Amino acid sequence: NGDLEDKAVVLVSSVTGGGRRLACAAEIDDYGISLKALAGRLSDAFGCCFELCDAAEIPMFRFRTLYNDACESDMFSGRLPQGPLNVESFWFAAYRGNVKERIARRPYVKKTVFRLLTGLSYIEGLRDEVERIFRTKCASFRGNPVHYALMMDDDGQRAKVLDILTSSLLDQGRILMRRIFEVDPDSIGGMSDETFESIADLQRSGIMMVDLSKPLGDDDTLDDMYHALDTLASLVRKKRRNVLFVFMVSTAAETGWRYVRSALKDIAFVELKERALMRDEAEAFIERLACDDGMDGCRQLYNRLEAACYTAAELKTMYSSWYDNQLRSSVFPAYENLPLSEVHEVAVERGSAYRRLEGMVGLDEVRRVICDAIDYAKARTLYEKTGVAVSQMTRHMVFYGNPGTAKTTCARLYASIMKDNGLLPKGHLVEVGRKDIVSRYLGGTAPLVKEFFDKAEGGVLFIDEAYSLVEERKGLYGDEAINTIVQEMESRRQSVVVILAGYPAEMKSFLARNPGLRSRIGFHVHFRDYTAKELVSITRGFAEEVGMKLGDGVDARLVGIFDSALSHPDFGNGRYARNLFEQARLRQAGRLVHERDPDEDAIRTLIAEDFPLPAVEKEEERRTIGFRIDG
Repeated sequence: NGDLEDKAVVLVSSVTGGGRRLACAAEIDDYGISLKALAGRLSDAFGCCFELCDAAEIPMFRFRTLYNDACESDMFSGRLPQGPLNVESFWFAAYRGNVKERIARRPYVKKTVFRLLTGLSYIEGLRDEVERIFRTKCASFRGNPVHYALMMDDDGQRAKVLDILTSSLLDQGRILMRRIFEVDPDSIGGMSDETFESIADLQRSGIMMVDLSKPLGDDDTLDDMYHALDTLASLVRKKRRNVLFVFMVSTAAETGWRYVRSALKDIAFVELKERALMRDEAEAFIERLACDDGMDGCRQLYNRLEAACYTAAELKTMYSSWYDNQLRSSVFPAYENLPLSEVHEVAVERGSAYRRLEGMVGLDEVRRVICDAIDYAKARTLYEKTGVAVSQMTRHMVFYGNPGTAKTTCARLYASIMKDNGLLPKGHLVEVGRKDIVSRYLGGTAPLVKEFFDKAEGGVLFIDEAYSLVEERKGLYGDEAINTIVQEMESRRQSVVVILAGYPAEMKSFLARNPGLRSRIGFHVHFRDYTAKELVSITRGFAEEVGMKLGDGVDARLVGIFDSALSHPDFGNGRYARNLFEQARLRQAGRLVHERDPDEDAIRTLIAEDFPLPAVEKEEERRTIGFRIDG
């Protein structure tokens, strides 16, 4: 190594042409070293003059292969000097699939980058960020002023945006490696903190991509996922200067991103978000797809664009179906009459959301009001088609109820029922609270509110604990949020349904102080507390969901537990029943491991003793400590 010691390692993997040509792999730990200098060191080592004829950045797996080839030669001792690539923990994680790697394409020229941006105008903030990147060229790597979150549902669009960002950053010296490592919460959970950190060290002056495009998981895995996200946030904070972190975020998985973002409030992130495409933009998007594929006649697709807006993923799905049909009917007409499949199609049954609502315990009044709202929306559509005057009553709702009374679940089902009946194009639910829509800065609240209305376009915006927006003094940020909500409810009454939710007394007081909001609410839905018998039925439902059952005497024990809990002011209704059920499963697990060869029926059955009774406390202690359950 000589003067390159601890800066670079060059492996000669093969010698061809009578020693006139060498195939080498170099591990470079100092990007100030030129490849010409490395070629010079090789010339000195071999006592002849070598010229650099071709060079390319290679993946680590390719380096490993060349390393093995070098080990088998007589020119290498077989021991790789200590350096960034001599990290066995990486190879262990990589072979297990915890880490994926790829090499980004070579950088575009600046002119090409800006030409590509014209087809991505619906990615908010992308052009502004690329212009910021090209304002300053770095003579040497200095660190990362910002990191990125690519908030898009379509994998292809995320890949395009990442490609443009990587190219621009490489061109300006903001990153030095084309190699990208990719991890996700599942893979993070499968590595030790030390392994994860050593992998990040390998990406110094490069990109580590974090895939947050999938939901976090069910209740059984959430703790593991949040632990992985905590580990990730800690790593970002520690390595943020040397490693560029790029988060891939989908609409369905924004909870994970918000969790990470809340832990990294003091670190600057540029969020590049995909907005919905309006009708004319959707047509232009389809036109570009057809042009790229060399297809004509896509204008017939425009007649299928019935909704006010679409996401890129939805348009790609429509285009893909049309493209397949065009191949058979126009490009290769010999296949036009060929049946697609002789297997009968399994129809997806519509209306399952309503059947689920119908099967939920203790919601008779809720079902009645939701049915009234659906009937009203259907009738309004009929009136509008026939020219009959329509009343001014809106589809917006207020949900009154204590915690655990299924308000959020019913809001989600209501959105799906509206879609099933053709009353909302998407039928998704966007849930927000005060912390999501009230900014800490003057003038920042209204854009936040509008952003969430944009996300809820074609679906339902669920504002939980809406009364928390009211503040003691008027004119503060909470009032700005309320005023903007009122404006958006009015201007988007045909495309977004708003549901305000919270405790009964607080919500009534909240609406009394805001006549503008009150006048725009069409339906008021009261979620009463469950009775003890209803909670028993709910608990039995939890057991059935996981293939278990309640044994003899469990119902009577549960009634006693729930009767006692109902008297407590902080009782959690269905949430309390869920927690009780989970504790019973833990007790059953502790019981089964000490039994000898329990049969299948015993494994599937929860007995009365598995359900913990309320702790017996003195009355004065109960007033101080409150209700609890012995574990």
